[in-house]
Amino acid sequence: MSNPKIRRRPDRRIPALVVASAIVLLGALGLWWSITAIAAGQTLAGLDGLEGLTWGAPLLVAAGILAALIGMILLVLAVKPGRASVVEMNLDEFGATRTTVITTRGLGRIAAAEADRTDGTVSSRADARPGRVQVGVGTVAPSGREVEQVLSGRIQERYDALGLRRSPRVAVRTTKKEKR
Repeated sequence: MSNPKIRRRPDRRIPALVVASAIVLLGALGLWWSITAIAAGQTLAGLDGLEGLTWGAPLLVAAGILAALIGMILLVLAVKPGRASVVEMNLDEFGATRTTVITTRGLGRIAAAEADRTDGTVSSRADARPGRVQVGVGTVAPSGREVEQVLSGRIQERYDALGLRRSPRVAVRTTKKEKR
């Protein structure tokens, strides 16, 4: 059975995971190296300007801890799922307890389809999020405001008919086109 919450994963999860793992590994290696060098009382040889510092110097310990913390934060961000990209719907005809979801991509496609079916529109593009839907419409109509109002109302009616638990706000923006 599939997970009821569809989540958008970060786009660059694999590279972020590799970088975060490398930083955590370097931080852990630096910490281990520091502890063994402190125990032996060695100095840092080979690094210009740092020869006088020992591995236990507060500057180096702080740098190692900072690198480890940055690596851990990047690791958590790489693995953590993204925000929910769905809106819940009630299925009243099957009982009050039945729910399902519609993806935000589906909400955008519904809005774009309504825009394409509206008289006077030449092109349409919709960007949907769980809380809002923005529709860009190219129109040949003399009054873009009328098209915005009609289209906004039609899309909102369509969302209300779906039985969405929280209906997104609809914003329509028109641009004047010369020809179809």
